[in-house]
Amino acid sequence: MKTLQTYTGLSKNDQGAVIALGNFDGLHRGHQAVIAQAQAIADDLNAPLGIGLFRPHPYRFFKPDAAPFRLMSPRIRAQVMDELGVKFLYEIPFTTALRDLDDTEFVDQVLHKGLGIRHVVVGDDYGFGKNRCGNVESLTRLCTERGIGVTAISPVGLHKLYGKYGSTEIRKALQDGDVFHAQHMLSRPWRVDGIVQKGQQRGRTINFPTANLDFADLVRPKFGVYVVEVRIDGEDLWRPAVANTGSRPTVDGEDARLEVHLLDFDRDLYGQLIDVRFRSFIRPEKKFESFDALKTQIMEDANGARAILGVGK
Repeated sequence: MKTLQTYTGLSKNDQGAVIALGNFDGLHRGHQAVIAQAQAIADDLNAPLGIGLFRPHPYRFFKPDAAPFRLMSPRIRAQVMDELGVKFLYEIPFTTALRDLDDTEFVDQVLHKGLGIRHVVVGDDYGFGKNRCGNVESLTRLCTERGIGVTAISPVGLHKLYGKYGSTEIRKALQDGDVFHAQHMLSRPWRVDGIVQKGQQRGRTINFPTANLDFADLVRPKFGVYVVEVRIDGEDLWRPAVANTGSRPTVDGEDARLEVHLLDFDRDLYGQLIDVRFRSFIRPEKKFESFDALKTQIMEDANGARAILGVGK
């Protein structure tokens, strides 16, 4: 997959795609339906499949002080897009100038003259342009005038009782600790990745060393203990582990972080890139009266993780 971080001055080889247009945070089942439709049209037109999204995310642009909310890092997003067969990722810079484009200017300058697309696929609730002045109806009209096809996709969901598959719904599930429902909506376990950082190394004093990750701009899941699996960069193996998310109240911690203890593992991971995928919620975060009490609980958590993952000691 080729990533382009501009919509101006592109070569002919980087234009002519059929694109799915949206934010695509999470690349969940709803997003996958949009992308699959774009792929089918691209195949019919013998054109490459592309994704058009904005960088930074418009929500972050308009609310720079908002709480972290992303569902995936750019690295994981690129991996999943590549798996979905995407050839071009167009990261459209969301600037003040872009914000001020109306719907006509956006279609003409970005989609037509800039990206030179042949067809665009969006959700049927898609809004764009200054103050969201554009919708699917105006997008269809403006694109048709320029020889660009438009397809709008209705929301995809499991059942009317559960609602659509959406990024907002996935964030809510994670904040409730419901990683099973989040996994279903995503079609894959929710993952956090990053470089292992040095912590206070208190875990080593009770024989439970942890690999510590910063959540960065990712949504914070419900604070507590989870069954997880860890993959070290360069390996294919997912290793069983137990993880704590939260502010570590027993040691008077303040910053939210992810602390992962790999079961039956004693290698130094400092400075290495790892992926952590969430499999099950064990218990909420709790403050313990002593390190001994904490150690006893961690042993129980580790045994619970072994049982859930089906691994022996």
